[in-house]
Amino acid sequence: MLKKLNRPSVWFTLLGLALLGLHFWLQPTHVKQLGAELLHRYSLTMSFDAANEDIVNRTYLPLTNDRQEVINESLQSGTLEFTNDESLVGRQGIWTGFSTTPIRYNAIISSREQKYDIDPELDIPTDYPPHLKRWLEATDVIQVNDPRILELWMNIQPKERKLLATLRAIHDYTYKEIEGAPFKGTTDAITTMVLKRASCNGKSRLFVALARLNGIPTRLVGGVILETSKKKTSHQWVEAYVQGHWVPFDPLNDYFAHIPHHYLELYIDDQALFSHTRNINFDYIFDIKREHIAAPLLRFDNDEGAFFNAASLLAKLGIENKTAGIFLLFPFVALLISFARNVLGIKTFGIFMPMLVSAACVYTGFWMGLIGFIGVLLTAWLGQLYFDKHKLLKIPRLAAIITLNTILFIGIFMALGEQTPLQMGMMTLFPVVIISFIAERLSNMSQDNNWYELFITSMGSIAMIAVCYLAFSSITLQSFFALFPETLLLVMAAQIFIGQWTGLRISEHLRFKGINKQKNTLGINQRNREYVYRLNERKLLQLAIDKIETKKVLLQQGVPVPQTLDMCDSFRNLDEFVEHLRDFNSFVVKPNRGSQGNGILVIVKNDDGTFVTTSGKRLSLLDIRYHVSEIITGNFAQDGQPDTAYIEPLLVEHHGIAKIANLGLSDIRVILCNQKIISCMLRVPTKLSDGKANLHQGAIGLSVDTETGITTKCSFKGKELKAHPDTGFDIIGIQVPFWNKIKQIAENSQKAIPLGYIGVDICIDEKLGPMVLEVNGRPGLEIQNVQNKGFSGEMETARDNT
Repeated sequence: MLKKLNRPSVWFTLLGLALLGLHFWLQPTHVKQLGAELLHRYSLTMSFDAANEDIVNRTYLPLTNDRQEVINESLQSGTLEFTNDESLVGRQGIWTGFSTTPIRYNAIISSREQKYDIDPELDIPTDYPPHLKRWLEATDVIQVNDPRILELWMNIQPKERKLLATLRAIHDYTYKEIEGAPFKGTTDAITTMVLKRASCNGKSRLFVALARLNGIPTRLVGGVILETSKKKTSHQWVEAYVQGHWVPFDPLNDYFAHIPHHYLELYIDDQALFSHTRNINFDYIFDIKREHIAAPLLRFDNDEGAFFNAASLLAKLGIENKTAGIFLLFPFVALLISFARNVLGIKTFGIFMPMLVSAACVYTGFWMGLIGFIGVLLTAWLGQLYFDKHKLLKIPRLAAIITLNTILFIGIFMALGEQTPLQMGMMTLFPVVIISFIAERLSNMSQDNNWYELFITSMGSIAMIAVCYLAFSSITLQSFFALFPETLLLVMAAQIFIGQWTGLRISEHLRFKGINKQKNTLGINQRNREYVYRLNERKLLQLAIDKIETKKVLLQQGVPVPQTLDMCDSFRNLDEFVEHLRDFNSFVVKPNRGSQGNGILVIVKNDDGTFVTTSGKRLSLLDIRYHVSEIITGNFAQDGQPDTAYIEPLLVEHHGIAKIANLGLSDIRVILCNQKIISCMLRVPTKLSDGKANLHQGAIGLSVDTETGITTKCSFKGKELKAHPDTGFDIIGIQVPFWNKIKQIAENSQKAIPLGYIGVDICIDEKLGPMVLEVNGRPGLEIQNVQNKGFSGEMETARDNT
């Protein structure tokens, strides 16, 4: 029990829960803040042609009052001098000077709906304080004293002269009897009455004239309706003074004593929204977007308590709220990816690639981002194929693909023009940071005809992008991690727990469904944690990756290995190395740090300077030079670092194995744990594997009895066979030659390179006999399907008997 408690995951969990409980106790109000707030991103762009002279430009800007709040605002105005003139009318921004740079004002607006109930028994007051008298007076466009206004009122007045009834009669008339019309300049009250048709400003002026006629202080209010769009239309409505409150009315959109949440007030009274120097070709546009944002990302009222809002710290550093929300969720999303990889077994292009792509999708929108991702990936892949045909080296090829995608996006932005949303700029991260490198792997899969693996990996990538996007977009999660940052300790605990979990992944239950009933299956998690990490020293794992050094160590211990004919690790020696190939009739070119057979080139014949592969493909010396250069640049290396190409003689398959299928060199994979042979299989090439003895590329696997060396079962692409798929040769009951010697060589290999858990690949040459091709510090687990049995129990016994 104490051993289970003394784990990092347990300590992080207890600490996280303790801090979380303390937080709830000290600041219970934080729980009520876990919600979304509907906000509006308000943007105003004003452009002009200054014609080499100073200008003056004025407009009213949003201000904070009891109904609306300017949470965050920014201004870009080039070299123009900006002043802020705030008065009872409103807040006027004034720009002066010379510049041709457009003025851009951006703000995040929080506003709420207001509704008023007016007592139907209220009388219209007969006297008001002096400061309200101005709202009872006539103006040039609000002709209160015109006899026609009085005549109109006599025709529409209600039976009783109460405040509510009067306002209702005025509102109903201006809303129902006056037809709405597009704005075409200032329309006064009389013109509106006569034409019975007007825009918001004409209807509002007639409403004000009728209200003032009845002794009700009333004023115009100007602003913008906050609806997601790009537009040039502003709006006007009215406010009537009722028992100490300015009550809103909108005779255009039928709001009586009611103002909706998306009305933004900019000024009071009959003002012009814009005024500017004449003849400067002035133009403007409003760009408004509605979105739900986690309230704690914007409001940082921490009550000076024991806990703080994590988003407030990021805000002080100048990080925008949406970016702050993504940043706070990175650990949680990383946990989701860890769960998907280590528990579900979902494969993706790159471990954390879905997290980066989904973060960009938060800015572009999911479907736009996903289409952009697929489009850029397709472009990168086609570019990879094109540049590969022209024999470009790896690094210049990746650079060319990045340039290709950059040109593509420049073209897209040019086509969309100036109306392109600024958030689309985030999509340029795709080709520059992510996609070009994914294209390399995608190209390798397609060239190896590994279409199933390509499909599974693609679907896994898209699924995880969607999951990560949903997490990043969750208002609840953003709020929770902003207000309760101690939750990150629980995330850490979960990550450590997954890192220590050794159960089978969900995908492995499907992969090993034929043997799962035995309850003896070794999964990747258990293999890595219990055997690779515990039994294999890091320096020995690095040695096993380095095939040239491995061969040297094995030779020193008397273990037979193929001869190394030549090697090349720099472009300085490349031409000499390639010219040396002319001296050999057959040979094998290998990457020193390669894996899964990638980068191995098998030449079976030198036809007077034209080299023939096992599949019959004819290559020139220039083709081979390009392949070697790809090896040197690290295109096939496990770590992607610069590598060494080396040449081995083409071994002649022993006739006892060659009779099965002479399509390439077969090998015997022997799994050992602490000097005990756990499992063995014979890997035989096929046409599908292009002569390579690699199961991932289409070779067949034959289970070999560890005692007798006789083949007992065959597995090919998950199916059980009794004959070779290409030759039809019976492959069950074959005696592997030199079996006892092969076992001895495998054991000696583990002694020479003392990895506790090791895979030794051995081939049998017709003349030289068994030889070690390579050792593997992380041998795969497909051998269990080949043997039709797991070996978790045998591995555990061998490990514990050390």
